[in-house]
Amino acid sequence: MNKKNILFLHIPKTAGTTIQTGFKNIEKRNTAVKFTKGAVSGLNDQFSLNYFRGINLNKNFNILKGHFVFSEECKNFKLFSMVRDVLDLFISNLYFFYNEEHLRTNVNKENIDKIKKKLNLDLKISLTDLKTISKLLKNNLLNSNMMTKTFAGIPFEKHFFVAQDYKLTEDDFMKAKDNLKHFSYIGNTNNVNKFLKIFLEYVPVDSFEVKNKRFFEKDKKLIDGIKNALGVQIEEYNNYDLKIVKVIKEYFD
Repeated sequence: MNKKNILFLHIPKTAGTTIQTGFKNIEKRNTAVKFTKGAVSGLNDQFSLNYFRGINLNKNFNILKGHFVFSEECKNFKLFSMVRDVLDLFISNLYFFYNEEHLRTNVNKENIDKIKKKLNLDLKISLTDLKTISKLLKNNLLNSNMMTKTFAGIPFEKHFFVAQDYKLTEDDFMKAKDNLKHFSYIGNTNNVNKFLKIFLEYVPVDSFEVKNKRFFEKDKKLIDGIKNALGVQIEEYNNYDLKIVKVIKEYFD
């Protein structure tokens, strides 16, 4: 297998769709490059080539991307990912997967229905949501530590709202930390341009363009209100993500 092939593990709501526009632009600029997106419905599964059909890893220069977590097969690629501030990631996932996905297209209905049997779930995208968010956290009804799960290779449900969250152990965290050595680079949404500049060193083009894909604009007052009122609770719920983001910053900066 050509070790120059690239794999991008896309953690939900970490600018992956914006970065994907760059992958498509690279493919457009160099016909020897093939970009392929793979996915599993509703799940961030362990990466496997079984989810990618019709690609020749020995001939073309391939860029693969998808909502996957680490697996042994990842070691055969130049491996990339992107992380985000824990509080911003939480808020983005919360409202995107409820208001933009579930309410519009009824995605994740089974889990949402189970949650509604436990509490009144009706997010208004306002500060009146604070009590509901706190109850979701107390009852373990939201995916925790999604970034750490990705690097540890632990599959998780993509759509954030769950019937019961899987809680990580210290061994899981240590596995995630150890797996960082297999990545060429892990960026942070605080500086997407830095990620793009480094990524350019690994692809056979002199430059490429990206288009910002922002699906959901939230009121700054709302974001600040959630952070001020629930920031500690959210960070405790995602304590391993806080730790792994710190490690990644030290490892790759």
